[in-house]
Amino acid sequence: MKSSIRYLVLACLFFPFILLSCKTTGTGTPSSLTTAPPPPAPQQDKDVAKDVSEPADDASLAELARARAAAEESRSLARYVDSEVYYPDDWKAAETRYGAAVKKDKPATKPEAAAGVTEWKAIGALYDGLYQKAAAQFVRDQEKKLAAARERAVDAGAEDIVPDRLAMADDKADSARQRFQSNDVSGSIREGREAWEKYGILETLMLARAKQVEADENDFFAVDPDNYLLAAEAGNTSVDHFDSGNLPESRRLADEAYAGFDQVIVNGWTSRVEVQASVARKWRDASREIKAHVAARSDFAAAETVYNQAHVALRARDFTDAMDLFEQSGILFMAAHDIAAEKRQIAEGALQVAAQKLAESEEKARNADDLIGGDE
Repeated sequence: MKSSIRYLVLACLFFPFILLSCKTTGTGTPSSLTTAPPPPAPQQDKDVAKDVSEPADDASLAELARARAAAEESRSLARYVDSEVYYPDDWKAAETRYGAAVKKDKPATKPEAAAGVTEWKAIGALYDGLYQKAAAQFVRDQEKKLAAARERAVDAGAEDIVPDRLAMADDKADSARQRFQSNDVSGSIREGREAWEKYGILETLMLARAKQVEADENDFFAVDPDNYLLAAEAGNTSVDHFDSGNLPESRRLADEAYAGFDQVIVNGWTSRVEVQASVARKWRDASREIKAHVAARSDFAAAETVYNQAHVALRARDFTDAMDLFEQSGILFMAAHDIAAEKRQIAEGALQVAAQKLAESEEKARNADDLIGGDE
């Protein structure tokens, strides 16, 4: 029985291109010469002239399209076996010719279309030659790539959670190896490609599952239920396509599941970080309002440094660090605010004392004036 990956809402497991020629003929007496009417042009010449100027029709364009499609397929195969890595000069020459053909691949006449067909066939032959040269070397390197892909899938949890599906990928890898040993290079590449794709899908599905577990442990479903449910559905459907052999669709949905759960994680942590960030902003604004950046310059500068570090951590998705840093900066801004407030209070008290003394001095001066005035 196959093990199953099922994305369950609020649960830990889930699951996945004419010359006209004039000829004179003598008749009668030598002095009696007449010009005979020109004979009809040869039918072949007429056909050539007609063909030279005749616009390209649907049939010629369809033939051109087929030739280009075949060349594109040959190019794709040559690229897949890393021809540009193994034979860079030959690849560059083929790519230069390919690019030139693409630029003039809009023929106006039949001869131009026919020339295009010939050129695309020649380009396809270049890529076919590259494929033949690079394929065997690629298969040898493919073995290493498959081993690395399998290791990544195992590290992500495939061996423990979906051993049956991992075995399906292993069977394809074994088949690729056996075909190569039987000199079936193209079959080996085909089987290896499928194995590599299966390993990659399983890795992504396992990583998506880990994201779901993190979301569940932190109750982030409550923060972003829509993305959570969409991601779970994508994961489940990806698994169904994996089992049915529709690997392209399984890959697309596995990526969708991972991205969806990842967004849930981002939104969940961001909401928590925002709690601390809002406290830090409140004390930062209050500190600036009381002129702490002037009255308690060094303390405010220290708080501002930590506050900026928190934003850097948040952009880097170091959410726990961002929370801690925002909390620290809030405490530091509060301290700078209190220092500035204390200094303001002291300054205001000194002003009150000075004002009181000034008032007393003015009172004494008035009294003295009254005494002096009385003596007079």
